[in-house]
Amino acid sequence: MTRLLAALLLAFLTPARADPVVDSLFAEGIFADVPAGEELRYSHLRSGPDAPDFRPVADGRLILAKPKSGPPRLTLTLTSDGRSQSLPDFPVQGGNPVLLVFLESVSRSMATLTGGSPFYIRNRIKDALRDGGVAEPIEQPLLDGTIAAKALTLRPFQTDPNRDRMGEFADLTLRFVVSDTAPGRILGLSADTPRSGGGYHESLSLTEIGKDSE
Repeated sequence: MTRLLAALLLAFLTPARADPVVDSLFAEGIFADVPAGEELRYSHLRSGPDAPDFRPVADGRLILAKPKSGPPRLTLTLTSDGRSQSLPDFPVQGGNPVLLVFLESVSRSMATLTGGSPFYIRNRIKDALRDGGVAEPIEQPLLDGTIAAKALTLRPFQTDPNRDRMGEFADLTLRFVVSDTAPGRILGLSADTPRSGGGYHESLSLTEIGKDSE
């Protein structure tokens, strides 16, 4: 296991609890029955106020693939502004690594824009996931139709004692949309602050399910 993967897992791995959306988000072994050669393609957007070291993403893509050749594994490729980055392989036995990448990106973006500690931010998000919340049944667009899903909304800093230091991020809203019938289970992930202060937005949305080009 690479250091990057180990860091992501240690930062966000959440114990199982009686919350169906959180359980789906962190469920393991969900790619065991996904055919080799299948790809899940997610759109990626990131916007926010002008700030040093903050990098907006106007038209990003994440491609999660289960390759046809080689040992069973998951690969994840990020593309933004014409640049591609491949992360180290993820185990097929684990959960959907798109969630871990999203949560790490949100934590780093918040730390960059507030000057806060990414470790503190990760822990508060982890606490909010552990506590769970009320899931809302919805119909989510996917490909040429819709799919039955559940959406969970969390506000990890709503009662945080350090809210006054977080600016707009004190009211950060996280939304997770999952469906147990979709490959990878994750249909959409988003993070938003109130737009009155310029607004930060980040989202990943499943847009395509297809075959790789090997």
